[in-house]
Parts: sequence; C-alpha cells; structure tokens
Amino acid sequence: MIDRFDLKALYEAHLHACVAAVREGFPHLAIREILDPPHEWFDAALARQVAMHLMIIELKWPKRRVVETEDRSREAINRALRTINTRMESPRFEAHYRAMARRVHALISFQTTAEEAVA
Repeated sequence: MIDRFDLKALYEAHLHACVAAVREGFPHLAIREILDPPHEWFDAALARQVAMHLMIIELKWPKRRVVETEDRSREAINRALRTINTRMESPRFEAHYRAMARRVHALISFQTTAEEAVA
C-alpha cells in the first residue's frame, strides 16, 4: 500500500506507472533498458525520455525533483522534454504518447482504488 503522504513512495509509484506504460508502448524493451538505456540504443533513450515527460507533464512532478531523484542533469531533463514536445508534432507519435499517458493515469487510478478498497 502506498502512503500518499510519503513523497518518496508516491514518486516511486508514479515512476513505476510511467515506466510500465512506456514498456507497453515499447514492448521490445525491458524495464531495465528504459530506466538505464544502453549506450547508443536510441529507442531505449527515447523511451526513457517519454517516461520523464510523463512524470513532469502528465503527473506534474517538479522538474527539480525529477532531476534530483533520477540523478540526471537539468539539461538532460530539459532535452527530454524538448525532444518529446517536438516528436508530438507528428500525429502518429502524439496518438501513441496519448495512449501511454492514458495508461499511466489508469495505473495510478487502479493503485488508488485498490488502496481505498483495502482501507
């Protein structure tokens, strides 16, 4: 069960939901490849950028917290946001992103509903 007042636990649950949704959108990648993309695996790097974009844009986590927690530079996070925003100009990519975003919200909603049912 997630303590909604424990920001670290909440962040981890949200990150897990983002990575799970991105994993479904990039089924050829393993979770570990999304979290820590191997050098020159551009699809894995893109998947990680999508996950970071979902955390910041869809789930409203402050960039500062994502930078600190993920141990990434501000420039890397800003580059991820710019890259995904640019890719969203393609209707096909935007539709794919929106499907992953809906899945993130569904996973979080499921987590919350399951917790309330137990309580």
